[in-house]
Amino acid sequence: MRVTAACVLLALPLAAVADDDWATLEKAAQAAANLPLTATYLHQVGSELETFRIQRMQDGAVVRERRESLDGMPREIVRVGNELTCYAPDAKALNAAKLSAIKLFPALLPEDTAELAQGYVLSRAGNDRVAQRDCQWLVLKPRDLASRYTQRFCIDPQTALPLRVVTAGSKGEVIEQFAFTELQLGGVKDKAQLKPRYKQSLALGKLGAVQQGMQPVHDIKGLPAGFRMVRFVNRAMPGHDKAVQHYVFSDGFAKVSLFVETASGEGVNHPASSAHNGIGVMSRQSGEQLLTVVGDLPEAGLQAILKSVRLTPR
Repeated sequence: MRVTAACVLLALPLAAVADDDWATLEKAAQAAANLPLTATYLHQVGSELETFRIQRMQDGAVVRERRESLDGMPREIVRVGNELTCYAPDAKALNAAKLSAIKLFPALLPEDTAELAQGYVLSRAGNDRVAQRDCQWLVLKPRDLASRYTQRFCIDPQTALPLRVVTAGSKGEVIEQFAFTELQLGGVKDKAQLKPRYKQSLALGKLGAVQQGMQPVHDIKGLPAGFRMVRFVNRAMPGHDKAVQHYVFSDGFAKVSLFVETASGEGVNHPASSAHNGIGVMSRQSGEQLLTVVGDLPEAGLQAILKSVRLTPR
C-alpha cells in the first residue's frame, strides 16, 4: 500500500509537468503566429542555407506580415490575417516563393497543438541560447520513431516565441532547421513598410482547409494516428489524360500528399527516393490505380502509409 501511494504521489507532479509542457507549446504556437516583431532568421536544409527578413505588426485585430529573402532568388511573402500572397520579379522566383510559403518560421506549429498528442510525446530538454536570448528546449518525439521525424523547439520563456526549430531523424541527424539571428520585439508601426516591392504576384489564399466545392472521390483509411485530411483537389498534371486526385493529410506538423491516378501498366512500383530537404516519394499499383505518396516523412513512414492506405469509393 505504501509503495502504491508513493507511486501515485510521484506520478502527480510528473503529470503536472507534462500538462505544463503542452500549455507552453500552445502558447508557443500563438506567439509564433501573432507576436509583433522584426527579425532575421536562417533556414537550413541539408547543405543549403538561406536568410530571410520578417516584419510583423498587429493592425487592430489583423496580423500583418512581410518576409523577404536576403539571398537566393528574390521573393516576398505577404500575410494579411490568414491570407498569403507571394511576390517576385519573375515567374521562376514566384514559384520559389510559393515553395517557401509552405513553412513560415516561426509559425510552424498548428493552431491546435493538442492534435499532436496522437502522434508525438512531448518532453523537456536542456537550456540554450539563440539570438542573444535564453531558451528552453521542448521535444516532440514520434511515438513511432522510424515513421516520423523528431521536432525540437527552443522557446523563449518570456514570450513563448520559438527561437529555433530543428527537424531531426531517428539518429539525431538534422534534416532541417530554422533559427533567429537577430530579433527585435514590437514589430513595425507603419503598415506601409509591409508593402511588397515586386509586381508579379500569386495569391495562395487560406491554407489548411478542404477546398470548397470539391468533394473527395474516396474515403481514405489506414493512415497513421493523428493524420487528417486538410485538402483535396482533382488536379490536371502534365502527361496525364485524366485529372489526378490529390489528397493532403497532416498530423499537425508533418504533411503527406496522396496522388491517385489510373495505372498505365501492370505491376508499377517505384522505390522510395528522398530529396535533400527530407521530402520523400514512393509509388505502388493497387488494382487499376497507381498510388503515390509524397511527404516530409522518413522512408519507413512513407512505406507504412503506402502499404496500409485503403480507398473506398464514395
